[in-house]
Amino acid sequence: MKKTIQNKIHSLRNKIRHYDHLYYNLDRPEITDYEYDQLFKQLIDLENKYPEFKTKDSPSLKVPGLALEKFEKSAHSLPMLSLQNSYSKKGIRNFYERVSKLLNKKNLTCFLEPKLDGMAVELIYENGFLTKALSRGDGLMGEDITENVKTLRGLPLALTKKAPPLLEVRGEVLIFKKDFKRINKEQEEASLNTFSNPRNLTAGSLRQLDPKITASRPLYCFIHSPGQIKGLDLKSQKEFINKMRSLSLPCFRLADEKIKNPLDLCGLSRSLKDIFKYYEEMQKLRPFLPFEIDGIVIKVNHFEEQKTLGSIARNPRWALAGKFSPERGTTQVIDIKLQVGRTGVVTPVAVLKPVFIGGVQIQKASLHNFQDLKKKDIRKGDFVLIHRAGDVIPEVIKPLIKKRRKDSEAFAPPSICPVCQSQLIRKGDYLVCQNLKCSAVAENKLQHFVSKKAMDIEFLGKKSLRKFYKWGWLNNYSDIYALKDKPLENKEGFGEKSHRLLIQNLEKSKKSSLPRLIFALGIPLVGEQTAQKISATIYEKYKGQDLDIEKALPLLQSLTIEDLESIADIGPLVAHSFEAAFRDPELIIDLKNLHKQGVRLIKKDKQGKAFEGMSFVITGTLPESRTAVIKRIEGQGGRVTSQVSQKTSFLLAGEKPGSKKQKARQLGIKALNWVDFLRLIGGGV
Repeated sequence: MKKTIQNKIHSLRNKIRHYDHLYYNLDRPEITDYEYDQLFKQLIDLENKYPEFKTKDSPSLKVPGLALEKFEKSAHSLPMLSLQNSYSKKGIRNFYERVSKLLNKKNLTCFLEPKLDGMAVELIYENGFLTKALSRGDGLMGEDITENVKTLRGLPLALTKKAPPLLEVRGEVLIFKKDFKRINKEQEEASLNTFSNPRNLTAGSLRQLDPKITASRPLYCFIHSPGQIKGLDLKSQKEFINKMRSLSLPCFRLADEKIKNPLDLCGLSRSLKDIFKYYEEMQKLRPFLPFEIDGIVIKVNHFEEQKTLGSIARNPRWALAGKFSPERGTTQVIDIKLQVGRTGVVTPVAVLKPVFIGGVQIQKASLHNFQDLKKKDIRKGDFVLIHRAGDVIPEVIKPLIKKRRKDSEAFAPPSICPVCQSQLIRKGDYLVCQNLKCSAVAENKLQHFVSKKAMDIEFLGKKSLRKFYKWGWLNNYSDIYALKDKPLENKEGFGEKSHRLLIQNLEKSKKSSLPRLIFALGIPLVGEQTAQKISATIYEKYKGQDLDIEKALPLLQSLTIEDLESIADIGPLVAHSFEAAFRDPELIIDLKNLHKQGVRLIKKDKQGKAFEGMSFVITGTLPESRTAVIKRIEGQGGRVTSQVSQKTSFLLAGEKPGSKKQKARQLGIKALNWVDFLRLIGGGV
């Protein structure tokens, strides 16, 4: 019996070390946080029950992770510990009662904050300047990731004049849900590995040897805890957060009453009832937050009480992570279908028996790629465990092997394209159809070209485009504008009215902008924002004069890798993809034909409004009067509001911008200076 227990403990330790290495060092998790926490709990329970089998190298006694050799290492002044966690109110109650008893207090004051799902970092400011940034590493030694951290959005490199001589702060770096989804889509289109979750993407981005790659990813940092501090006398966690905010460091604000916006996420509790209320409120708010959280953090508020409680092994006694139960469900895989994207990537998709998870009906789930499908061994007919977190795409976690049919067969990856039967080639973890004439690739490219955010050609839906393609009318983008001369009236399902509507919408779309055209071309990794930034560079080179395709084309072709990488947030992968696209002779011919068909580029959007649907907040002193600036914005279809919120598109910041700029940073809203503002008008939307 004892030998069996010892073997079980040994097995759990090896599994945990393996998963720690994948998660913390390779940024490639194989199991969910919930599954990992359950394994860890088993180990703790067994070691407590059988102390004779405890060893000094057990994962239960050390912070997981390791400082990687490719980075310089540096020691933390104070250890960066991990938190104990619980998935139930019972666990929260036990923590509260245990700590209250140790402190001999009936009503304990605790500081409450969301548990962010990102990567832990330590920032070191000396005399107000950011001099070093470290990853958590093993809790004692971290990786020096200073140059990468300096590229984070909204993180000040220099603090106000009142900054202390030494300020070490701990925080969490994360990526917003919308950016995670966009980057994964771009990775997939470029036949590059996708990221399994936002935390995985964040950690991978921060651990790049080239800071330009980190800079190309929209990462944010939120400060939550102190390290070593000299020159400040802070009594509590509440005082710490308020002081950090006064120094312009990004922190969540303390909500004294009701949570009103994404900054009002922290709270103070004076009873267990308060903690439970906050836990329930955050669970309800979770799907609506722009970033991932997986629970709440409960900290004893006063630092003297924290010091009295101390820590055990890898965890402080004065804090607990109250985690949310994962949004999961079980259903059956009805089929595994193959879909071909506009870049030729073939993706397996699980067609599911409909299941409701987190109030949303799930019928399909991406299986990412065939390597992932093989590793998880998901088969047609399997009953599977589905996970959905916030707005992130539903994921098949694993099959329920005990329910698998005996005649079940593993899914065999295709060797030929399911649409055109061309031989597939392997690019990393992806299978790709190289046939540029593949109907699926061609049709998806055409659909992207006419979509609302691209050339915005109404009436040309998926079904119509498919018919026109099958009839041989569409081979490239410029053929779309030749549809006006086709005998549409004689085709089934179309008539004179259809033909007239098509011609009207084709003519309307001919007045477009350079950013829309670049985005419409469907260049891998080149999204809307990248298209806007490249366009702004082109307009700047052309001194803001009117451009047409013939004038823009040589400028686009002349952009080198170095030129592109010098543009904010454009990394080497995007630069190479764009440069390669404009070396394609077929694309150049097609663009020239678009010009011949009458497609013209205007600085403003086709509706004549550069800021259509956008919301601005103005702060600070600008070269023009506020009244004149408001007229400029409203004249371009935008509107001006007084307060920064999630709905704000841009903050226009002049000299001495005040607190609104700080709030915009914390919400991830882009701040424009006067030159940026004028360029945005000139560069189109």
